[in-house]
Amino acid sequence: MKFGISLIVRGDDANPDTLQKMAESAERDNWDCLWASDHLIMPAMKTSRYPGREDGQLPGPWKNTYYQPFSVLNFLASITSTVRLGMSVLILPMRNPLEVAAQVAEMDRLSSGRVNFGVGVGWYREEFEALGFDFTNRGRRTDDGLEIIRRLWTEQHVSVDGPFYRFTDAQMGPKPQQTRLPIYIGGNTPQALCRLARYGDVWHPFKISPKQLSDSRVTLDVELKKQGRSVIDFPIAVKIPLVFPDGASTRSKKGSQEVIDSLRRYQDAGATEFCFDILTETCGVALDTMRRFVEEVRPHVLP
Repeated sequence: MKFGISLIVRGDDANPDTLQKMAESAERDNWDCLWASDHLIMPAMKTSRYPGREDGQLPGPWKNTYYQPFSVLNFLASITSTVRLGMSVLILPMRNPLEVAAQVAEMDRLSSGRVNFGVGVGWYREEFEALGFDFTNRGRRTDDGLEIIRRLWTEQHVSVDGPFYRFTDAQMGPKPQQTRLPIYIGGNTPQALCRLARYGDVWHPFKISPKQLSDSRVTLDVELKKQGRSVIDFPIAVKIPLVFPDGASTRSKKGSQEVIDSLRRYQDAGATEFCFDILTETCGVALDTMRRFVEEVRPHVLP
């Protein structure tokens, strides 16, 4: 079982000092991964709704400060040595996959092989429009991009004649340090599970219940078998909030037990890894949450 924490890359407490403190805590207490989320620009919403909040709106402070995952994770690569560094998730179809292939491979080299590459298709139509990318074909462009990226990482000479990109006998270096840099596929839809079976190494569902996770594994098994892949022990990295009902700085058996019981239900449903979001994104809450989890929860949910 692996445990990671989402970095504070947005809002009023997003700054180098917060990032460094979270990284120091993660390395000291043997967290498995630090995760960075992704948005490039936040135009006014016309039809989109943010799936992370009931009101569908992005928090105001995010619009003032939102650090990019490549900047954050390369910064942390220089001041850490053991914790893995992940994107949860990079919105691939609003970027050029050739640039992404180079950026991720270089980060993997600079971090000595510690990168987890999380990919999603995005939900924010107005962001795509502002960047000049078609929102309606983002799924197909994600699939095309993943195919190109994996080939650029593993082949010396690559030629592509696809629906979105065309080039001949191209070379790219450096290659990733990891023999197979893990691709985490975000999303809970049938299309995401099909994409996962074709291109991914780890399923990375967002805000999914244990029952939904268990039910979706049936579809995942079908898609994996279509690709001739094994369904046994397939990694699942669930992304959920980590909230202590009595507060992060409190120390009580009851509050911790509720978290333990919740995580065990995910384990029983097939989860092998957790990426935790901090809902109150302040440095103090993040550090208190990390410490309490390590002391009161992790020893009881490790296999």
